[in-house]
Parts: sequence; structure tokens; C-alpha cells
Amino acid sequence: MDGKFKFKLNKFHIIIGVLVFSAIAWAIIAMNSESRFRNALTSEVRKGDLTVVVSEVGELVAQDQATISAINDKQILFLAEEGSYVHEGDTVVILESQKYVISSDEANSSVRVAQAEYEKAQNELEAQRAKEEAAKKNYETLPELAKKGFVVESEVEQARLEYLEMQSTTRSLESVVQARQADVDRARSNFRNQVRKLEESYILAPREGVVVYASYGSGAASRKVEVGMVPFEGMDLMYLPDVSTMQVKSELNEVDLDKVRIDQPVEIRLDAFPDTSFTGRVKNIGTLARRKVNPATGKTTGTKVFDLLVQVDGSDVRLKPGLSASINIIVSKQKDVVYIPIESVFTTDKNRKFVYMKEGNDIERRMIETGVSNDLYVEVKNGLEEDDIVLLDIPQE
Repeated sequence: MDGKFKFKLNKFHIIIGVLVFSAIAWAIIAMNSESRFRNALTSEVRKGDLTVVVSEVGELVAQDQATISAINDKQILFLAEEGSYVHEGDTVVILESQKYVISSDEANSSVRVAQAEYEKAQNELEAQRAKEEAAKKNYETLPELAKKGFVVESEVEQARLEYLEMQSTTRSLESVVQARQADVDRARSNFRNQVRKLEESYILAPREGVVVYASYGSGAASRKVEVGMVPFEGMDLMYLPDVSTMQVKSELNEVDLDKVRIDQPVEIRLDAFPDTSFTGRVKNIGTLARRKVNPATGKTTGTKVFDLLVQVDGSDVRLKPGLSASINIIVSKQKDVVYIPIESVFTTDKNRKFVYMKEGNDIERRMIETGVSNDLYVEVKNGLEEDDIVLLDIPQE
């Protein structure tokens, strides 16, 4: 009797132990499962409008601008202040001109000397022509006097020879006068050239506009034009842009080329005014690809890009050439679609898309069909519903 009781008691204890162990194990599993979800980043599946954009960076430039270039290789003594508004005819650049002051003075002296030599030769020619005329009259008179016996034939011959000599001397002096006139013309031309160079040392604004200094060099070595530097002839010194029509000069990655079209709307933000949004449209896309240049090093990279130009709508006093801009090209706007964060989407070896989805306390791998996407979200055409929960990373085992 006692043995049977002990057996039943032991069996009861075993059953209780198994139940307790199962409960503890289940609790541990549940805690582990809950712990996985507590540690995992998740997101709800949303439904709404999804805007697809292509984002790039660029720089504001004027659609139309006047370029001020160096007309010689002389040191810059003065530059109109960058950002200042100048009117047509205002002095915007002064180049070192002492050389041209001296040269123009010397050229002016040369003109005076050449003019004096010309006048001297001209006076000698006029005197010679008077002598020639007198010799001519004497020669024409003597033959009649010889017929009457007042002079002999030898005197007539002497008069003829003197007249011929006078003619020859006149021709020579005429050549001298022509040469002296050429000297005057050359001296005057040189003087005008030196005066022009002197005047060009003072560069005037060809139109009104805001002064923007030009840059030279590339990459980290890029510098703006400044007082004291010596430019090379023809080098851009500054620009006078028409700020009423501005554009964003940017570039388009080759992977986005098939998404962007002319006249697509663009949202524009300036680093200088981050809280203000401007609008525009794609104006031009380059036809030839080029290597992207690293702005820090000035060297080309392996990425291929196309030149991109965005026309800014309207005008605004805050739009200044040279300002850095961020652009979002509106590729498409999808209405009332299901979408999830782009980092929640994973790809199989066969290029099929899937997500890790929370189902109660379990994690399910769910295959999905995706649609359009932007930098943050991707459209889900099939496989998920609004309010489903997806993981943003691969779950921990």
C-alpha cells in the first residue's frame, strides 16, 4: 500500500516538474523572441503618396553675364568689391600702368620730333621748288636772248643743266618729305597704341550688374582673383551677371540618366537659406558623358556624369551666383501606394526582393514585388499591406 502511494507521488512530482520546465522553457523562448523584437529596428508599412526624386548638388550661375578679362599681364591694383552693384561706365579694375605712362610720354616726344623733321623737310622742299621755278624761267628765257646775240649758247646749256639739277633735287626732297610723313604716321600710331594701353589699364563696366570675382586653379588649389596678383593676358577677372535669370549648374549621374527629362519640375534649396525652397525646371542635359571630378583633389574619378542645367523660376534678391545649391528633380508622384523604407528591402541570389516581417512573436521572410523608389522609400506592389511591421535589418538568430 505504501509502495503504490510512493509511486503515485513520484509520478505526480515528475508531471509537475515537466510542466514547470515546459513553462520555464516557453517563457525563455518568449522572452528571447520579445528580446529580438525589442532590439530590432522596425517600421510600419505605410500607404500614401510617394514622390520619386533624383537628388544632386550644384552651383547658382547667371543665364547671361558680361565677362571682364585682363588686357595685359600687369599687376592688379584695384578691384571693385565683390557683391557690389556697379553701373555701366564704372571703374571695376585698375591694372599697373606706370610702364604705359612712360611709354606714352616717350611716344608723344617721338611724335613731336617726327613732326618737326617733317616740317623741316617740307620747308626745304618749298624752298627748292622756288629755286626750280626760277631755274625754269631762266632756262626758258635764254634761248630768245641767244637768238638776239645777248648771250652765248654755252650760257643756254648751263641754264638747262641747272634746271635739270633743280628738278632732281626737288624729286629727292619730295621723297624725303614722304619719308618724314611716314615717320610722323608711325609715331602717332605708336602714341595712340600706348594711350590705348594706358586707358585699358582702367577697365570700365560694360553693363550694370553685381560683381562676381572669377576663380583660377582647380580643386583644393582653386583661388579667387585678388588685388596684387599678376594675371595673364585674356584671363577672366570678374563677371557681371544678370541676376534676374538664374540657373543651377549641376551634373547627373549616368545611373539616373533614363529617369530625368527636359522640363521636369525641380525643387531647389540653397545652403545659405536652408529654410527656403525655390522651384525650377530641367533646362538642358549634356549629350556626352565625362568623368566626375573630385572637388577636393581636382582629379577625375571612375564615376561618369552628364552636365545638367536647371532654370530657376522667377527672380529673388537672395539668388546670387556662386551659391551652393541642392536640387531634387521630381521624376514622378505616385498616388495612394503602399511603401516601406528602402533599407528594409533585401535581395536574393536570383535578384528577388523580400523583407523580414513580424508575425506575432515570429519573424517571417516575405517575398515582395517592388515598384518605383526614391532615396528613402520604395513602393510595394504586392506582398505587404498597410500597418504590417517590417524589420530594418537582418534579424539576429
